[in-house]
Amino acid sequence: MAERIWMLTSIQANCSTHSKLKTHNSVRGFTFLEILVVITLVVLLMGMAVPQFFAMFSKAHEVEYKHLKIVLKMLRNDAVLKSTSYCLLFDLKNQQMKVSAEDTTGKCSEEFLQEPKLLKTHIFPEEFSLREAKPAESNYLSSGAASDLLEVHINSSGFVTPFFLQFSEPDSSKSWQIESRGIMGELKLSER
Repeated sequence: MAERIWMLTSIQANCSTHSKLKTHNSVRGFTFLEILVVITLVVLLMGMAVPQFFAMFSKAHEVEYKHLKIVLKMLRNDAVLKSTSYCLLFDLKNQQMKVSAEDTTGKCSEEFLQEPKLLKTHIFPEEFSLREAKPAESNYLSSGAASDLLEVHINSSGFVTPFFLQFSEPDSSKSWQIESRGIMGELKLSER
């Protein structure tokens, strides 16, 4: 009988120390799911913050080049998908870029696009100004008289009228040119 009591006491003692260890160890650490959720949130936040962080250090002419490249790509894609033609207007007098649809006669509409936000009237930054905007021909000579407004047409096939833009700082110490090449409107940025 003494052995039976000793075994019963021994088993209970072992079970109670084992359960204490088990609850003590289960409090430590994180589950795989918790770690996965935290990592996902960190990656999402960095995905939003990092591009804006690097944009602060980008030069104004590079930002404008990237903006124009995105706008052209969006208009070309939309023109092909919707079988619509668009106009991209560069206004030297007001230092801005506008987007409108072409009417049935092939002229640029007076109603400018407001949606999506990227296609709203875009005012160039004060750090530099648009000095020249003209159609590009074989030697980048303008056809016709100089004007304060350049119309770049994107037709329903996605073809872009070749153009040439020249930006410069207010004191004209530096200047940059953006030129489109080919009928697809591939852009090239260069410093003069």
